[in-house]
Amino acid sequence: MDVLRILLKITMWLLIAGFFCNFILQHISYSFYKNAKKMQDISCEPQFIQFSETLTGYGSNLNLKNCGKVILFFGGSNYIAYNSVGKYATKFNLPFICVDYYGTQESRGKMNLKTMKQSAENLYDWAKKNYPESDIIIMGHSYGAGIATYLASARKCRALIIVSGYRDISDLYNKIIPIFRGPLKVFISNNIQAAGYAKNVDCPAFIIGSSADKVLSSSLQEKLSRSFKKAELKIFSNISHEDYFSSDEVISFINKLITER
Repeated sequence: MDVLRILLKITMWLLIAGFFCNFILQHISYSFYKNAKKMQDISCEPQFIQFSETLTGYGSNLNLKNCGKVILFFGGSNYIAYNSVGKYATKFNLPFICVDYYGTQESRGKMNLKTMKQSAENLYDWAKKNYPESDIIIMGHSYGAGIATYLASARKCRALIIVSGYRDISDLYNKIIPIFRGPLKVFISNNIQAAGYAKNVDCPAFIIGSSADKVLSSSLQEKLSRSFKKAELKIFSNISHEDYFSSDEVISFINKLITER
């Protein structure tokens, strides 16, 4: 009886610890979008977009209606729509559009996996309505890679470009609290299962990583690439997790991919 009581106590504390850690890490992840401030060192002035009554975002190069392609970008932590557009849009001579997930910034509602997916779908539908003759290029970096992959699995696009992605959100959580492994992943709520979405992506996928990325490693990018039906892997050297879009080499490579699609 004493052994059973001890086992029950251990199980109870494991459950409490698992759910508590998930709650804390999800709160931290969401706060990077809910509480992010607009960056001052930007290269262009983002244009505000009201996608619907409750969903907003930003874009640039919106007047380029006849260029044939549109980039839908999903940024990593702190890269809300304003920051993503302000920092990166000038590197691509195409309409460059980002959404703020429901429940973040000026988009009203509650942020969770369901509404993040809905935000991505609503962004896509707005882009197709406003650029009916253009192909959609979906691009995601870091945390945004998972929702980018989801959108490519749910909507037709010309290409998917993932920069420093992950298989599911445990790859990010385990960098902080390394407990979400094997069956313990069950504690993760709102798990962005990029590897699962990847199986339903029909367009060409390009996975970009770096041997110097200490957050989401090059070996992880190789594992992620194997989840797609068809994917090309490109590993750069000496580029840290935050510096992919500051690298002329990476930007040149991405622009070449876009041009060839």
